[in-house]
Formats: sequence, structure tokens, C-alpha cells
Amino acid sequence: MKTLSIFVDESGDFCRYEPHCPFYLFSLVFHDQDQPIADQTSVLEDRLFYLGLPREHCFHSMPIIRKEEDYHNLHFVVRMDTSSPS
Repeated sequence: MKTLSIFVDESGDFCRYEPHCPFYLFSLVFHDQDQPIADQTSVLEDRLFYLGLPREHCFHSMPIIRKEEDYHNLHFVVRMDTSSPS
């Protein structure tokens, strides 16, 4: 039997608009457990390392969007870039 993992996440709120948090995000990730994703996670880990974050860095998308914490010195274009490092 195949196993399908489903990850659901949301970020933001429906309250009054605040300039520091103008977005409400909802995401779904479907992963067939029979299909390895090690290559994709490796690319992500390499990209974060390339940006100066430690290999074991764990992240959430909202701090990236809001330019918080480890991401405060990264330009918008860099924060939103999904390509692998050259």
C-alpha cells in the first residue's frame, strides 16, 4: 500500500492589516512516501548554507517574508529566489 503524507500550514492572521504582515498564506504539501525527496531537500539545505545559514538550520516561511531573525540582511530578491546556488 502506498503512503501519502499531507502537510498543511498557514501563516498570518485575518485581523486588521498590519504593514509588517500584509499576507495570509495557506499551503498544502502532498508527498508520496514511495518517492524520495532527498535531492530536493539537499538543494534547499545547500541554498541556505550558501546564504550563510548553518547546515542544520530549520526555518519557517513567515520570518523569511517579514525579514526577521536570520533573514534581516537578505534582499527581497534573495529571500524569494527558489533557484539553486550557481
